[in-house]
Amino acid sequence: MALVAIVGRPNVGKSTLFNRILGKKQAIVEDVAGVTRDRNYGAASWSGREFTVVDTGGLDPMAEDGLFSLTREQAMMAIEEADVILFVLDTRAGITTVDEEVSTVLRKSDKPVLVVANKSEGKERELESSVFYGLGIGEVFPVSALHGSGVAEVLDALLEVLPDKALAPEEDHQLRIAVIGRPNTGKSTLINRVLGRERVLVSDVPGTTADTVDTVVQRGERRYLIVDTAGVRKKSRISEALEHYSVLRTLRAVERCHVCLLLVASDDGLVEQDMRIAGLVHDRGKGLVVCLNKWDLVEKDHRTFDQIVKDLRKKMFFFAHAPVLSMSGLTGQRVERVFDVVDEVFSQAGKTVTTRQLNDTIQDAVERFEPPMVRGRRLKFYYATQVGVHPPSFVIFTNRPGEIRDNYIRYLERKLREEFGFEGTSIRLFFRRGREDRHKK
Repeated sequence: MALVAIVGRPNVGKSTLFNRILGKKQAIVEDVAGVTRDRNYGAASWSGREFTVVDTGGLDPMAEDGLFSLTREQAMMAIEEADVILFVLDTRAGITTVDEEVSTVLRKSDKPVLVVANKSEGKERELESSVFYGLGIGEVFPVSALHGSGVAEVLDALLEVLPDKALAPEEDHQLRIAVIGRPNTGKSTLINRVLGRERVLVSDVPGTTADTVDTVVQRGERRYLIVDTAGVRKKSRISEALEHYSVLRTLRAVERCHVCLLLVASDDGLVEQDMRIAGLVHDRGKGLVVCLNKWDLVEKDHRTFDQIVKDLRKKMFFFAHAPVLSMSGLTGQRVERVFDVVDEVFSQAGKTVTTRQLNDTIQDAVERFEPPMVRGRRLKFYYATQVGVHPPSFVIFTNRPGEIRDNYIRYLERKLREEFGFEGTSIRLFFRRGREDRHKK
């Protein structure tokens, strides 16, 4: 999907606009409790067109590196990664020095820029927003992100300049793998081991890989496109320019791929940031293989792997079905198994089940554990059908689609996995209103 970056200084309402845009079609995003609460990206849709929107964080004039250097560096990175820029300004404050610095950079770019004059409540404020034409960027859109006024006009204009990000034909027949994870977990070392040569720069310094790197690997009759990415740091450590925008690179790599290899440093164990990265994969509906890299550095016995996997599945409950592989990119231990596991996850994500099998499984699940009552009425499931693959997606027709509790949705998903597998891939369940007589044969 095309990438839209929201830029601007602090307190101009970027996050409010971000939430407003995502709120238009929030149903296309499946939130997992405890996983995406701090994310600064999301999938949005307007007039049938889907795109990714990213809140880049405030351009802080109090940064230690100095106002102009930090502002320019962050703005340049946002421009480099995004397809369209939403430049958010505060109508109440007017034009500030930081706004002028950012606008200078934006004018020199070849990226489409929409000027969003936020906090323009009322006719008087709308008139005041015209001052931003003085920045020389282009049309100014007065909005109130808080109340929603004017946002539709911004999105309409956005669609006019949003590029088509369809994959190139030469990539369509390849199985695309994104190698993701925190810095210094051995991503580049793994790829070099797979290729048998120094294709990607390797260093002990975290964050050495500054951008995504594509490599094609032929194995038997199948071709793989492997994408190495810059490591993703903790949120508190990505507020400065380059590290912040490495998240955007990883996000794009995930969107392009079929299966993600999440490299976890075995000597560190699973940490919170690993779970956040896995949450990103889950949000995008991609396949996942967890690679416990640097296994050669772990003091272990015959129980160590099972104990680590048990702990991992407990913490990363939303991807507890993902296969786990212990390996070492440095020594080559079990590296060849990566492709076999990726192939299996890709196959599982493309699996289809018959309508009869699906409905029998749903009916059996309901008979074993009926859904709870909602305001004195019983939930009923009439009919289910598969509507997509990669990830496997199902529509279930019910009498009360908006009142199904999360724990019951997870229960249905678990039953589908017990019956059909779907290891390593997300499952999408959509609930639609239906009538019992409509689905009777």
